[in-house]
Amino acid sequence: MPFALRYHYRFPVFSLVKYERGNGIGYGSVTNLSSLGWRISGSLPLEQGEVCALRVRLPTKQWVSVAEGKVRWVHGGECGVETVVIDKTSQARLNDYIQARLKAL
Repeated sequence: MPFALRYHYRFPVFSLVKYERGNGIGYGSVTNLSSLGWRISGSLPLEQGEVCALRVRLPTKQWVSVAEGKVRWVHGGECGVETVVIDKTSQARLNDYIQARLKAL
């Protein structure tokens, strides 16, 4: 995996995720998140370049829905999913969570 300089904060978490690819549904966990993406592991293997949808339960007990995410990398049972399409409500919930985490730093 090549080194990538990131210009946004990433936060360690342990959150539930349900994700869908084609006709397949997977369940797992999010172990890292940012405003632009997610590190997930779960029951349905994903491949780099695939498109999937995510439904994530934040530690605040609120749900965030990503209508379209693109798998950017896969390493073992984990993968990185970039958020491509997210509704305004979910984006606001994610932003609120990230802002609260930033204030706590």
